Amino acid sequence: MHTLTRASLIFTLAISLLAGCPKGKTTNYTEEDLATNPAANFQVGLTTLQSPDRRTGAIDYKTAYERFNAASNLGAGPKADFNAGWVAEKLGRLDDAEAHYRKAYEADPSYEAAMFSLARILDMQGKDAEAVTLYQSHAQNNPEDLEARNDLVAALVRAGQYDAAMAEAQEILRTKPDSAGVYRSLSSMYYAQNNYSMSQLTAEKALELNDGDPGVYNNMGVTFLIQGNEPAAIEKFKTAIKLDTTNFEANMNLGFVALNSGDYTLAKTSFENALQSNPGSLDAKLGMAVSQRGVKEYRAAGALYDEIIEADPSYEAAYFNAATLHERYTKDFKKAKDYLQAYVDSRSGEISPTHEVFALMQRVDEAQAEEDRRKAEEAERIRIEKERAQRNKELLENMASVITATSTKLETYSSCLDPGSVEEVSMILEQAQMVVDAKDVDMAQDIQQLMDAYVPAVDEAIEGCDPGGAPSGEAPSEEAPSEEAPSGEAPSGEAPSEE
Repeated sequence: MHTLTRASLIFTLAISLLAGCPKGKTTNYTEEDLATNPAANFQVGLTTLQSPDRRTGAIDYKTAYERFNAASNLGAGPKADFNAGWVAEKLGRLDDAEAHYRKAYEADPSYEAAMFSLARILDMQGKDAEAVTLYQSHAQNNPEDLEARNDLVAALVRAGQYDAAMAEAQEILRTKPDSAGVYRSLSSMYYAQNNYSMSQLTAEKALELNDGDPGVYNNMGVTFLIQGNEPAAIEKFKTAIKLDTTNFEANMNLGFVALNSGDYTLAKTSFENALQSNPGSLDAKLGMAVSQRGVKEYRAAGALYDEIIEADPSYEAAYFNAATLHERYTKDFKKAKDYLQAYVDSRSGEISPTHEVFALMQRVDEAQAEEDRRKAEEAERIRIEKERAQRNKELLENMASVITATSTKLETYSSCLDPGSVEEVSMILEQAQMVVDAKDVDMAQDIQQLMDAYVPAVDEAIEGCDPGGAPSGEAPSEEAPSEEAPSGEAPSGEAPSEE
């Protein structure tokens, strides 16, 4: 947990130095010019930085670095090295940045921008003791530069030299009791000593003196985070970002908190802001890649992992996160294994056989076997489903003819069938026809079961039935008696004649 004062302004300083150069100057140099002329290389480097891509707005930092580095090698002087260091920092090539800043500072010890930039790079690489030496040298020569002396306090805190940091802080406060920067550094010191209550108190004192310092809010946020008060920590980080949208530390801290909570959209925004202030930060790029993976931008995440590994082949987390991306999300198990093997190759002769990378390789193999099993099961399920659908399709096609035939029978033999049964079977046929018309293969089996229960009963009922007449085999009906009397008999109702 730390913030920088003078050192954090070097990016702005570098930009202003570059922006002061004339634009539009010709860069039509020959290969011979670039091979022998330091000024030509320097000018091409400047023009490259001032000519972003019209479509994407991206700056070709790689070419700019090549030109400034060439200018340095040809003896262009400290400014060429400073610019080469600045561009190397943008590319995340901290070793190259350190070498160029150091060369510029050693060539001109009065070159403050080179000194502060070198100190910042040393701090980023954990070389705090060297940074302290630089700040002490400057402070001895410039005791009135209280801002630089406060940088010294911050460097002493990072180096763990707390007594010296406190002594220097007290010396500054005797001269300037209202130095918010000193209290901010003391807040960092108490935090490093796990004295969180004093860390918060000194941070609050810094805010009393300057409530617009984003670094103080960031420090308070980190302390709240350690104390387990995440909502308060987030509020402080957001306040710091409100004051300075591209504040690197606050955006990084908020980004990682967001990642832990699964808010990948907030995390992505935070890391984008962090990269605006420090485009070369590999940690910010890693956080950005994980955020992109979280919002399913897999291709962009993969490209960023490759960029990190190219910049620093020893960056372990980039290999492992890239492997996780392809193992769990893109399901490209070969690529996942390739990243893990590349990590092993980068540690050739140094890596232990019990290193976790080998367990990760085994996990990838197991994940691939599980995925192959799942795919096989899915393929079998699809095959069975296709066969079932085909059977049901054929069932529907046959069902159509059965519906027609059965409907005809109901109409033809209606005199032989019970009216209630006819109505019931007709309803079943109507439902079946709707399924056939809709080509609903999923309902085919259910409807077929109903038809199997009713259609055979129709055939049984009409067996032996004479369409339109009585069924065959029945006795003829009795005739009605004749209304005429037999011959020789008196008509009915008449008295017999007397003899």
